[in-house]
Amino acid sequence: MKLPSLKRRTFLQVGAGTGAAAATAPHLLHAMENDLGGKDIGPVTAVERRAVPTNCHVCNIQDGAIAYLENDRVVKLEGNPEHVSTRGRLCAKGNSGMWYSYDPDRILYPLKRVGARGEGKWKRITWDEALTELAGKLDAALKEDPNTIMLKYGRNRTGGSIDRFMKTLGSATVVNHTSVCESSKKVGMEPTWGPDIETPDFANAKYVLNFGSNVLEASYFHNPLSQRVTEGRIDNQMKIVTFDVRLSNTAGFSDEWIPVFPATDGAVALAIGHVILREDLQDSDFINNWTNVTVAELKAHYQQYTPEWASKISGVPVETIERIAREFATTKPATLFTYRGPAKHLYGSYNEKACMMLPIMTGNVEKKGGYCLPRGMGWPQPMPEPGKPAKDSYLSHPPDYPLAAHKVSHLVPFWIAEGKQKINVYFTYQDNPVYTNPGSMAVWGKLFKDEKLIPYLVSMSPFMGEETALADLILPDCPYLERWEPESMPNSLWPWLGIRQPVHKSLGESRENRVMLRDIIHKLDPDGARGMKQFWNFKDGEDYMRHHFDNVPGLKEAGGLNFLKQHGVWPIYGSLNPKTGKVSDKTGREIQAEYGLFQKELSAADMAGATVEKDGTITKGGKAIGVQRGGKNCVGFPTGNRLINVRVDQWAEYGFNPMPTFKRIPWHETMKDDELILSTFKLNVHKQSRTAAVKWLAEIAHSNPAWMNPETAARLGVKTGDLVRIDSPVGHLVTKAYVTEGIHPKVVSIPTGFGHWEYGRLATLKHKSAKGDASHGQDDPDLANVWWDDKGVHPNNIIPVVADPIGGSQGWYDTVVKVTKAGPDDRYGDSEGNWEKHVEAFKETMRYAYTGDLHRKMHPEMASWAGPESVKHPAGGGH
Repeated sequence: MKLPSLKRRTFLQVGAGTGAAAATAPHLLHAMENDLGGKDIGPVTAVERRAVPTNCHVCNIQDGAIAYLENDRVVKLEGNPEHVSTRGRLCAKGNSGMWYSYDPDRILYPLKRVGARGEGKWKRITWDEALTELAGKLDAALKEDPNTIMLKYGRNRTGGSIDRFMKTLGSATVVNHTSVCESSKKVGMEPTWGPDIETPDFANAKYVLNFGSNVLEASYFHNPLSQRVTEGRIDNQMKIVTFDVRLSNTAGFSDEWIPVFPATDGAVALAIGHVILREDLQDSDFINNWTNVTVAELKAHYQQYTPEWASKISGVPVETIERIAREFATTKPATLFTYRGPAKHLYGSYNEKACMMLPIMTGNVEKKGGYCLPRGMGWPQPMPEPGKPAKDSYLSHPPDYPLAAHKVSHLVPFWIAEGKQKINVYFTYQDNPVYTNPGSMAVWGKLFKDEKLIPYLVSMSPFMGEETALADLILPDCPYLERWEPESMPNSLWPWLGIRQPVHKSLGESRENRVMLRDIIHKLDPDGARGMKQFWNFKDGEDYMRHHFDNVPGLKEAGGLNFLKQHGVWPIYGSLNPKTGKVSDKTGREIQAEYGLFQKELSAADMAGATVEKDGTITKGGKAIGVQRGGKNCVGFPTGNRLINVRVDQWAEYGFNPMPTFKRIPWHETMKDDELILSTFKLNVHKQSRTAAVKWLAEIAHSNPAWMNPETAARLGVKTGDLVRIDSPVGHLVTKAYVTEGIHPKVVSIPTGFGHWEYGRLATLKHKSAKGDASHGQDDPDLANVWWDDKGVHPNNIIPVVADPIGGSQGWYDTVVKVTKAGPDDRYGDSEGNWEKHVEAFKETMRYAYTGDLHRKMHPEMASWAGPESVKHPAGGGH
C-alpha cells in the first residue's frame, strides 16, 4: 500500500487530535514554525510559558539564554536569539542549567559544623545566628590584621562586589583560580598586545592554525566560536590545522591533526616563524610600523629556531613545518587560536608568545578573517567606592612571581604552611580547590583540615562540594538562575552588555552573593560608625544593578536596566535570520563587524595638549595615548607604548628572555623509555567540578578511562577496559584503559570532572536511597532511575604543582608518570597523593622562579642580568 506523502505541517495537523488540542493547533504551529525564540508552549497544558531572558553561567562563556517557566518552575532553557554572540544557541551544559536550582542535595539553609571537619555533621541555624558568629570572627581578625581575612574565588562574575567586600574590610588577600585555568596564556598576551584574550574571526578566515585548543568542545567561548568555525568551514572552505597531543573533537574536525610532543607547541611555532622570515613571507610594513622591533631584528632573532631543531624536540617532520609555514603565510586572511595546550606548562607564557607571533608577523591582526582584539564593554560601579587596602598581601602578590599578574593560587597551601602569611578567616566562593587543584585532597584537603592554619572556613555555596564539606559555616548562595549579575564577555566581534536576573524565586533561605555580602557588612557596621556601611547602601540585587546600568551611555536612552530585564542583552544589533542562522540588520543584510581598531584616529579633543615624539608616539599627561602613522594620529594598541611589544622589556628586568623563545621542560629531556606524560582534558558536557551532579549531563558522561596509544597498550599488554596503575612522583591511581590511535604514543590522557567523593548523591553515586538530608537535601525519586555504576577516577591527587615563573600557571601537562598493568592489590578508583612528596614538588618548582637557583641555568642567554638583588620590588611585595 502506498503511504500518503506527509509534510511536517500536515503531520502536525493530523497529530493535533480533537477537542482542546485541535483548537490550539494553529497557535502551536505559529509558535513552533515562525518564532525563533521568546515563546514556548507547554505540550500538556497548551499554555504559553513565561519567558525570562538571562545569561548562562554553567561555565564561563555567559551565553545569552531564555528560561521558560510554568508555575514559577523552569522547564526549559534555550538560547536568546537577540544575543549577537550566541545567536539563539545553547550547549548541552546551558540547556541543563535548571538542575542547579533543583539539585536534590542543594543547600537551602545556613549550616554550622557540629562534628570534626569533614565528618559531615551539620546543624541548621538561622541567618542571624550565622551572621552574628561570622561578624565576631571578622571583628577579631580585623583587630589583628585585615589581611588575615582571605577570600578565594573560582568563577567571579559578580561585577565587582567581591572586590568591594574585601576592600571594605581592608584586606588585600583576594586570590582567584586563574593559575589553574589560563594565567600563562593571559600573561603571554597582555604585555605583547594589551588584552588577555583574542577573538579570531573564524567565520571569514581561509586558514586557521590551532595550537592545543579544543574550541569545538571545551575551550573558552566554545559556543560562540564553534559556530564561527563551522561557518568558516562551510562558507569559506577554511582549512584548519591542529597541533595537539590528542585527537580532540576539534582535531577530528580539522583538515590536519598533527600529534605534537607535550609542551613543544612553542618550538613548532618558532620554527614556522623561522620559515616565514627566511623566505620573506612576512608583512614587513606591519612589523616595522606597529611593533617595537624591525624585520631585520626579527629575522636575526629567529635564525636559531630552525625546522630541524623544532622537529627533533616536537616530533613534527621538517617538511610538515615548512609546508604549513608557507600555507599560513600565503593564505589570506588567516588566524590562530590557542588555549591551555601551549600555556599550562612550566614555561607556558613563552609558548603562548611564540604562537601569537605568527599572525603578528604575517599582518593578520585586526583584519577581516584575522586575529582580532577582543570587544568588551564596561559599566560603572556604585558610588562611593572603598579605597585600596593599606597593606599588600603575600598570597595575592607573591614576590617570587612578580610578573604573574593573575596570581599563583595553587601554591597558596604551601606558603600558608610555611608561615608566609597568617589566615584567621577564609572565605570560599564558587571554588573547590580540594577537587580542582593539583594535589587535590592531599594538599588542599590537608590545609583545610588543619584548624591551626585555617581557624575558620566559611563557604558561600549552594552545593556540598569537596571544599564546602570541610567548612565551619556554610552560607547558602543562589545558583545563577536566582541571582542578579552584570555581564559582558568579549566572545564575539560585536560588544555587548547583559545581565543575569532571577528567573524564579530563590529556594529555601538562600541569598544571592551581593546581598549576602551586604548583610555581613551591615552586621559588622550596623550604624555606619565604622565607615563600612556607606559602601553597601542598596536595597537588593536589582537596586545594585541599576547603579551599574541605568547611566551607561546609549543603554540609558534605551531604558537602562529595564531594557536588559526585557531583552537580556544590549545592544540589539539585528534579528536572527532563520535561513542563515546569522544576525541581519533592518535591510536584511548580515551585520558586519568593525576591523582595524588600532588604526582608529584620535579626536581633536584627544589631541588637545598632546605631543608627538620623533618616533611617532603621541603622549599626553605623561602617558602614550596613540601613535602617528602615515600622517594619521592612530589610537594604536592598548599597551603602554601603543605598539605590539615583540620585545617585552619588563621580562628582561627579571632575567627572562624579552624576545620570543622556547624552554624545554627539563624533566621531559630525561624521561625513560617506559615513562609517559600525563595530560588531562574536558568533555563537552562537563566543566571542572560543577557538573557531575547535573542529572542530564551525568547520564551522558560519567566515567573517564585513560586514553593510551595502541603502541603503548601493546607494550603493557593492555586492552580497552583493563585496569592500569598510573604512578607519578607524588602518588598513584588505578583506572581503566581506553586504547585509541587518537593519542600521542608518549602520552596518557584522562578526562577531568569525574571521581567525586562529595557533591551530593548523584556525583558520588550514593543514590540507592533517594531520601535527602533534612538539613539541606530534598527527596528526589528520579535518583532511583540512575542506571550507571561508574563515577570515574579523579586524577588531580597525583599531579604535582608546577608554576610557570613568568605567568604563574600550573603545569597541568608536565607530569611524568609510569603506567603499568594493575596488580592484585590495585582496585579501580584508588587515588592517593602524598603531602610530603607534594611539598618536594613545590620546593622544586620554586627553584625555577626568578629568585631560584635554576633560573640562570634555564636562561644562559641572559648572562648579563644582574640578578634578583638588582630588582626593585613594589611596596608591600618584598621578601
